[in-house]
Amino acid sequence: MTPMKTTAAGPHQGLREVPRSQLALLAALAAVKAVGLILLGQALATGITVVADGTVGSPSGTGGELTGALAPLCLIGAVGVLLRAAAAWGMTQASQRTAWGTKERLRHRLVAAELSGKTRQGSADSPNGRGAVAALASRGLDGLDEYYSTFLPALVSAAVVPLFIGARILAADWVSALILVLTVPLVPVFMSLIGLHTRDRVAQAAAGLDALSNQLAELAQGLPALIGLRRSAERRQGLTAVSRRYRETTMSTLRTAFLSGFALELIAMISVAVVAVFIGVRLVYGQMGLEVGLLALILAPEVFLPLRSVGAAFHASEDGLEALRRAEDLLGDGHEGPLAGAAELGERDARPDAAGIGVQRLRVQYAGSAAPAVSIAELTVSRGERVVLDGPSGSGKTTLLHALAGLLPPETTIDGVIDVPDSSDTAWIGQHPQFTEPTATEELLLYAPNAELTDLTHVLEDVRAGHLAALPLDGLSPGELRRIAVARALLRIRCAGASLLLADEPTAHLDAVSAGAVRSALACLAQDVTLIVATHDRQLSDLLRQGGTVGQPVPMIEPRHDRQTGTEPLPSQPAGPTAADETSVRTSSRSARWSLLRSMRWWRSGMGGGVLLATASVLSGAALTAVSGWLIVNASTRPPMMVLMVAIVGVRFFGLGRAVLRYAQQLAVHRAVLDWATALRTRLWDALSNRPAGWGKLTRSGDALTHLVADVDELRDAAPRVLVPLPAAILAWAGSLITAALLFPATQGIFWIAGALGFLLGPWLAVRVERGSAAQAARHRSWATGRISTLFAAAGDLRANGVAPRAAADFNQHDQLASRTTLRAASGAGLGEAIAVIASGLAAIGCLLVAGATGASGAETAALLAVVALLALSLNEPLANASDAAAKLPLFGDRLDAIARVLSSNDAPAPLPADAAENGAHAAGQDGRPTRLTSLELEQVSVTWTGNTPVVEHISARVERGGWLAIIGPSGSGKSSLLAVLLGLVRPSEGAFRLGDDVGMLIEPWAEPQKAAPLLGRITWCPQEAHLFDSSLRNNLSLGRSAHDPADDPELHAALDAVGLGHWFDQQSGGLDTRIGSGGHRLSGGQRQRLAVARALVARADAVLLDEPTAHLGQDEAAELIADLREALAGMAVVMVTHDAQMAGDADTVLDLSTGALSPPVRA
Repeated sequence: MTPMKTTAAGPHQGLREVPRSQLALLAALAAVKAVGLILLGQALATGITVVADGTVGSPSGTGGELTGALAPLCLIGAVGVLLRAAAAWGMTQASQRTAWGTKERLRHRLVAAELSGKTRQGSADSPNGRGAVAALASRGLDGLDEYYSTFLPALVSAAVVPLFIGARILAADWVSALILVLTVPLVPVFMSLIGLHTRDRVAQAAAGLDALSNQLAELAQGLPALIGLRRSAERRQGLTAVSRRYRETTMSTLRTAFLSGFALELIAMISVAVVAVFIGVRLVYGQMGLEVGLLALILAPEVFLPLRSVGAAFHASEDGLEALRRAEDLLGDGHEGPLAGAAELGERDARPDAAGIGVQRLRVQYAGSAAPAVSIAELTVSRGERVVLDGPSGSGKTTLLHALAGLLPPETTIDGVIDVPDSSDTAWIGQHPQFTEPTATEELLLYAPNAELTDLTHVLEDVRAGHLAALPLDGLSPGELRRIAVARALLRIRCAGASLLLADEPTAHLDAVSAGAVRSALACLAQDVTLIVATHDRQLSDLLRQGGTVGQPVPMIEPRHDRQTGTEPLPSQPAGPTAADETSVRTSSRSARWSLLRSMRWWRSGMGGGVLLATASVLSGAALTAVSGWLIVNASTRPPMMVLMVAIVGVRFFGLGRAVLRYAQQLAVHRAVLDWATALRTRLWDALSNRPAGWGKLTRSGDALTHLVADVDELRDAAPRVLVPLPAAILAWAGSLITAALLFPATQGIFWIAGALGFLLGPWLAVRVERGSAAQAARHRSWATGRISTLFAAAGDLRANGVAPRAAADFNQHDQLASRTTLRAASGAGLGEAIAVIASGLAAIGCLLVAGATGASGAETAALLAVVALLALSLNEPLANASDAAAKLPLFGDRLDAIARVLSSNDAPAPLPADAAENGAHAAGQDGRPTRLTSLELEQVSVTWTGNTPVVEHISARVERGGWLAIIGPSGSGKSSLLAVLLGLVRPSEGAFRLGDDVGMLIEPWAEPQKAAPLLGRITWCPQEAHLFDSSLRNNLSLGRSAHDPADDPELHAALDAVGLGHWFDQQSGGLDTRIGSGGHRLSGGQRQRLAVARALVARADAVLLDEPTAHLGQDEAAELIADLREALAGMAVVMVTHDAQMAGDADTVLDLSTGALSPPVRA
């Protein structure tokens, strides 16, 4: 595909992907449709004329002769109906097959480019942002479906159908043809003018979706940190604000787009009305015959219908075209990231035997930084050599490794020469490893697909992770995940031929036993493997440096076998209540659906009014045609003009009313749906915030975008197409039935039959054919959204390990397979529309047969016949819309269920939702003073998760303000569970958790939630992997404080000084406005950890929970940080989780979860 350099997407932009044979097929089907319309129109016009002339049969006769005269006409009309129905079905099938593959090919290119670092603006810090690029590759490109399945057939029909029908009208009546020739050009003129106006607004709406996607991804990644800081409610308000801004931008775009539709509708209706009035006047003066007039009236709307359709379809497909433009812009220049794209840098040596590294005059400087992060004159590493980078935090260790791996952000300034092996020869262990597969086994096989089961078992056992092989990765602790990351690097060396290992803090977050296993595994690498490791682990440094021969294996260190309880699940609700809740959700699916629909507040939101407006709009269009038919038939009797004036005014009124009502209905419905989507996102955020079990999955997968973007957008898009057409169609049909029963009672049976076909057979076929494909397509779209987000989050690990092409190819294979399956399942798509064409067309023909059977004739009978026949013909639109809505019901219900499952977690029996404490954080006591927390107490606490396996048993501990409690224990021993209890997020299955206040009361949160809320609000948590947001230092630090009590600059400076970042901060030219990048990637690991702790200090809490605060720090730096924290946190109750026994020695009391015993610290 040739890169596009245009700044705006035009309707032609997607046509170059369409084969000429497909265009020819669509054109042929459009011609068949036009022929069918002409045959049907001719049959109706001639038949009504026969009845009006009364030349066959008589008002009192049996009607046999009249029926005989009408029968051949009805046969011709039936052939026209069948041709039209076949063309409608064929065009749907042809357009779907045209659409297949185009979107998938573009998506694969975009995913492959982003994973390989070759997108023009695909970095996390770019204006697009990684979340925005993920949204583009998933939901954005789905907009192309509308272009190929709706706009393309409409465009071809607009080029073919008006020519055929116009030629037939010209042959019958040149005056009517002239009116059409004069009015038809107004349609493309208005389309162009309004299209130019909407182009920029569409881009603004796309930018709004980008902002929403970026913020949702950032908020989801940082959810545990927000909960720990008691700021989830404030961030929810930010989420709501972004959603509302997006709503306003979208509504502004829709107003303009609907205005275009209004203009097109108005032009079409007024033109048809003008044609009808001209025909009526000329009939009065005897200047034309009734048959010609009726033929022109019936066919005239069909000249404008394809043009109106192409205008509406184009505006509906603008999102897809904008996505196409942005995707091609991202792919446009073949950018290959900062390493390969810098002219000064040497080419990567891809030779299999080139495992050495050469660096000369390297200088790396991040954007916005006054000093370079790395400056190296020369570095040469020979094959098989071990190099340890163990400088202090912030000295550039991680930056150097990222430069060697080609992972620096695009905006980074890089000078010098780097000569490194190709990524296919490299194994990478990142400081914050990311994963893409559900289990450890699948993850390892992605990185070494040729590995045998024994190889997997060997590398997992090397790092004491054999028991994790089949467990879900999103339920593992950071330490367990790090061991998996080390194992996959070892497997690449063992089975994929990697000869260079780059490792960044491979023993961080590990207990002593696991760290010992990782040290041994790294020390025992083959002699021809080059190792460069950045670490603060002195034991690892000494181990790699000992011995006189480079690359000499180091003897295995036998790990100490502490008590190991296995994998600790991430916090969840206890087994009993959770099982009951899940059962309740399963048994109340239908109730949950109705509850979600009722939450739209139909009449207050405007949705109910929108349904009524849609009904009135359809009836206005039907009335326009019917009154025009009555006008023409009566005009053929040449009455005085005053007799026809009421009908003429009615024609103009219904023509204007149709356009105005349609415009009002679209605005009302979409405003209601967008408001509903905003409310649903807020409710989903609350549900996810109150479900600790899902935090790990949210932060390590694409579930955030799946729930908050994909599922909600599916509902938002489907709601107007499901909730409005069905009731509107039924009401419009009922109105037509009543009219027929009053004017021509004999034809009401025809309308009942048409209703049965249109509302029973058509929807039944549509649902039967599309049930599997629609729901499967929706699930696939949600899967793609989450999968792409997951892949993009792990792009660095995939690229550095040389498996990005394989991951992209696997994704493409699954994507194409799902598309093929969906296409096969949709082989009957379009049957609903075909049934609607048959039902309405045969109903109109049936009215002729009924009239013939009654034997009645004459102008009065013909006028009434024209009204009911044209009313029957006008049922095509509502019946087709009803079938289309019915086809989308399975998809709609599937998405309702998906959202209901997430929201049901918010109804769990936890009386302390995450923001309850937040809302009460500054609550005052009875005397008006702020309530203060004085102690945290655990008494015989046990926590049991699903499966009734105790994670923590009979733990007792107490910490008061001014005291330090250290919690130690191996990975999986329950440390995270205990912290969840201390935060008030998980209820102990046994024992009691109590909070002490400043008046001497001990309050149990689960027994007295209202009293406990203010005290829980005084507890701050600094998670083990505390997320830093893609913003400034000021904004990240200020998260610790409420917007009603903002921290001033001196307080922020003091927090930075307290955690040892004062000297680093003084070197930042931007001061507190210095941006730190997504996840804080512009900082070193130690600096990120210190900044997260500083953010907790700003919160002014009475109790602080620190989870591995010294991770990524050397022993000297860790001791310095703890000393600083002892001073900064004086007067607060501190609970510190650590694997470092030396750090635990600085606490007042130590709780060892491997034994459950409290003991005084063992000081070094």
